[in-house]
Amino acid sequence: MTQRHDGTGDQRMTQRSVLLTGAAGNVARLLLPGLAGYSLRLTDRPDRAGSIPADSAGAALVGTDEAPTADPGSVEVRPGDLADTDFVAAAVAGMDTVVHLAADPSPQASWEDLRGPNFDVVASVLEAALAAGVRRVVLASSVHAMGAYVRRGEVPIDPAWPPSPCCLYGASKAFTEAIGRTYAYRTDLSVVCLRFGGVQPRPGSVGGLPSWIGPEDLRALVVGAVEADAAKVPFGVYHGISANTRHEWDTGNATADLGYAPAQDSEAFADSVDPDEERGLCAVGPLS
Repeated sequence: MTQRHDGTGDQRMTQRSVLLTGAAGNVARLLLPGLAGYSLRLTDRPDRAGSIPADSAGAALVGTDEAPTADPGSVEVRPGDLADTDFVAAAVAGMDTVVHLAADPSPQASWEDLRGPNFDVVASVLEAALAAGVRRVVLASSVHAMGAYVRRGEVPIDPAWPPSPCCLYGASKAFTEAIGRTYAYRTDLSVVCLRFGGVQPRPGSVGGLPSWIGPEDLRALVVGAVEADAAKVPFGVYHGISANTRHEWDTGNATADLGYAPAQDSEAFADSVDPDEERGLCAVGPLS
């Protein structure tokens, strides 16, 4: 029977310490309530750290660099720049799991925009996690890594198909998956890549209905990725999509490996969203 992980009531959660990067971002804001019970270390840039919603994770305590906490259910906020490799090494120290969300998330981003946060930092996080003895790294990928399949109408998309990005951002996420696979193959570090769809409380347009993932399903998927047995799942790439009626993304391997049982369906919002029928995840045009 498939077990749905919803981020509550699981005693295993209290045994894990989790570093969450990009903790002030939109995805983290929706995710954090599902991580209550873990010992959390939340990080984002100093100019954004004041916006980290630590309370939404059921924070028992907000720590500092001088007084970090490892109590189950506790939350430590640690501002810093992931471009600083010394900061990254300190941030991952003592963690069981790293959930790496931080990135430039714009499909319109240029190579110059993406090179640091979406390439260099990913490599830095993996290297630091390996050196620190982290059990697993969960890397945020994106459906944009497969977006050209959508544009060509080649659906439903199998997560095992080769990446086919629709934009430079999608190409950066294909790199994220590739370097994650390399670390999992060459080392004992377990790496899980989650190709998130549109992470929103509700979809924004008709065109976004097939690729939407709702907050409840987001939390279930990430907790499943954190909890999956590293020996059984040394590496995997999974689509982070809800159980949408307009089915374009296969999530079967996430169910098999991570216990993911999506329960939300974007069709519930179909009559109330913007009637934008643009097909594809990115606008067609020249690369930046």
